[in-house]
Amino acid sequence: MITVISATNRAGSKSEVVASGYTAILKTKGAETSLFALKNLPEDFIYPEMYGKRSLALEEILDQFIVKAEKIVFVIPEYNGSYPGILKTFLDAAHPKFFRGKKAGIIGVSEGHTGNLRGQEHLTGVLHYMRMMVHFLQPKLSNIDKVINEHSEITDERTLRLLGEHADQMISF
Repeated sequence: MITVISATNRAGSKSEVVASGYTAILKTKGAETSLFALKNLPEDFIYPEMYGKRSLALEEILDQFIVKAEKIVFVIPEYNGSYPGILKTFLDAAHPKFFRGKKAGIIGVSEGHTGNLRGQEHLTGVLHYMRMMVHFLQPKLSNIDKVINEHSEITDERTLRLLGEHADQMISF
């Protein structure tokens, strides 16, 4: 199973649109997949989870979306030249054993021209530290406002081709 994570807790994010579209692409290619948006984390997860008092809500999220996954694709928006702090907090709150040995993909999203290249590099380093295998193909979706229409759909053909290629690669990875 491939879990796709929209790596922000911001409601109405472009990253969630990309994550949803990417999940649909995986499904059309026959992959078993699930989508998790970090906006659906329990609101109070930060303090108890960081210090070993795991809530049932987070246990269920980890079991459904991380433990059962063979591969995880992170759709990461650019926040201050990197990836969102909520993603780092989520990774820190979960035990590293849940990620160890799994395969990962990273898709960068930004309104700027680099597609969150620096955030992809930062997250790659963290995932390697956690002993995950990170796929070499990391789409950088820049100028994201120009590839998503007013109905929250990805309409740019180049972006759709790139996401389709990445999906093929993740399925065979």
